[in-house]
Amino acid sequence: MDMRIFTSVLLLLALGAYFFPVENLKKNVLEKDLPLVIFEKPIMYTLNEENVNRMVVSSHAVKYQDRDEMFNADIILKNNDKSKDFNLEKLKADTIVKKGDIYTLTNNVNYKRDNFIQLDTDELIYDDIKKTAQNSKPFKGVYNKHTLNGNSVFLDINSDFITAKNTHFEIDVTKTQKGKK
Repeated sequence: MDMRIFTSVLLLLALGAYFFPVENLKKNVLEKDLPLVIFEKPIMYTLNEENVNRMVVSSHAVKYQDRDEMFNADIILKNNDKSKDFNLEKLKADTIVKKGDIYTLTNNVNYKRDNFIQLDTDELIYDDIKKTAQNSKPFKGVYNKHTLNGNSVFLDINSDFITAKNTHFEIDVTKTQKGKK
């Protein structure tokens, strides 16, 4: 009789354990955002048939499943469109996060196109496909030796269109003769 009670209790415990939900602890460890690769002092070149399109230099780069993070990074983009009259665009920031073709630059951001456009801000979102740059934080800029300050900016690189909110624009009206000021 005692053996029947013992086996019945074991059967009930086994059935209870079978239907009782158990969390998988290994699954929670894998769900954490772990880097796939970490690079120290990387330099990346993007090439086409004719020349180097892009050069990325940073102190550290971390590749995750869905994004790339670069620290103390410089991105140099070369103009390949012959109809445009500039050579290089330079993006520089303390932190750059790249998701797809969108670059989010934060902390000490500097955007420069040759010698005629320069923006300094703390945030800039650059779309590599649409060739647009925008932010929602205060910025200081220079456009053809004229100063430009404001709260947010949108720059369309394809059409050379700039729009900004709460802007203060100072135009340098000093005339120069050839070689003289």
